[in-house]
Amino acid sequence: MIDLSWLAENGPCKIFTAGQKIPCPGGTEKSERAMYILLVGRVDISGVGKKNQQTVSLFPGDVFGGKEYFTDIIENTYTAVVDSVVYVVSESSFNDLSWSQPDILFDILKAAYMPLGKPAAPATPAGAKAAGSAAGPLAAMGAARNAKAPGAAKAADAIKAAGSAEVAAAPGAQSDQHVKSEPQAPIPVVCEVFPEGHKLYPDIMKPEYKNLVFLKEYTCPYCKKQFTDYRIARSKLYESSPTRYDMRKYYTDFQPEWYEIVTCQSCLFSMFSNYFTEPKSVLKAKIENNLTSARASVLLDFDGDRTIDYVFTAHYLALICAEGYLTSARQLRAKLWGNLSWLYEDVEDDAMARFSAEKAAEAYETVYKETMLNPTQEQITCLSIAGMQHRAGVDNNMKRYLFTAKTLKDGDKIYAKLAEDFMEELNMSDEKDTSKESAVGRKKKK
Repeated sequence: MIDLSWLAENGPCKIFTAGQKIPCPGGTEKSERAMYILLVGRVDISGVGKKNQQTVSLFPGDVFGGKEYFTDIIENTYTAVVDSVVYVVSESSFNDLSWSQPDILFDILKAAYMPLGKPAAPATPAGAKAAGSAAGPLAAMGAARNAKAPGAAKAADAIKAAGSAEVAAAPGAQSDQHVKSEPQAPIPVVCEVFPEGHKLYPDIMKPEYKNLVFLKEYTCPYCKKQFTDYRIARSKLYESSPTRYDMRKYYTDFQPEWYEIVTCQSCLFSMFSNYFTEPKSVLKAKIENNLTSARASVLLDFDGDRTIDYVFTAHYLALICAEGYLTSARQLRAKLWGNLSWLYEDVEDDAMARFSAEKAAEAYETVYKETMLNPTQEQITCLSIAGMQHRAGVDNNMKRYLFTAKTLKDGDKIYAKLAEDFMEELNMSDEKDTSKESAVGRKKKK
């Protein structure tokens, strides 16, 4: 696999804006020959003068222009669909690579003669909001696009800075306690994968997973390709404390949110693992454009080790993919936003935790109003609504939902007791607030 981060750091790199033609890699008397490696963005290729020509799309990691580089025969045109950063393999940088990074050069030469790209999706209009790299995982292109320098040194710096957040503990290292560091400032959102306010969270260590997950072969329900990813060994999990008021469960040395989402390394289709092992029909037309845009903006190794940025990105990709499941999308959105709220809680980002909790509460309310639920499902949904509202600091009939969960006929006694305990805690909190207000009023009178 080509080390894109090294290429971005060392250059030479070049930025092409959305809609801009990339000069044919064939050399001229005034310029060196060049082929390119796409680091950020998306490039479409069309054959020159070919009958029945097909446009294909390239994504980060793809090499193009190799045939032109070695033969000087011009066969294709290259267009940046979104703001894109490329590493330029010129005659001079080719020589540099041959001495300093022969392994990378070998990978480049192999890739140069492989079939190019995937069939192109509908193009993003030139001038539209461009998608950037989500290396680690947010878009570095926001910073790169604002750079005044004509070269791409700042683009490389931006990619490097984003990629540096991909820090994880060694496999098997015990760390159910997170190493807290200050999150980086929000990076401008230049694609719709991430909401405004999402940050990089460096140095957050992965929870223990040894013996609690195993590798499994999956078939992607979207592109039908096979790949290997983790699956949680549920039978080996032990709850370390009772279920929380918002339905969060804690396990000894493990956090399931880190491994619940599976991502296809080929097309980035992401969803809860059971949607891969028990495939359900997905309506591709509902998600194709958004997923294509996400592929052009996410520069993250989904075949590598997990980091917290990996986990956040997988969840936001799953929110895109959930729309392809039509009626099931309601439950999927609710569960995904709930997971995100807990993940933001773990990295101590209170603002994003509240934001996600409110989104989860709204999604669970939609489930409650628009889905046929059995008594136990209704209790869980009501508890989730109330719990997420409480975490978000909003109250939209919170106690009514708790009362329903407590008194529902044929409901589960465990959830009824959880609702009752939650109501008592809320009542005690209300009484304390009332007492404080009364005390303040008495002081003012004196």
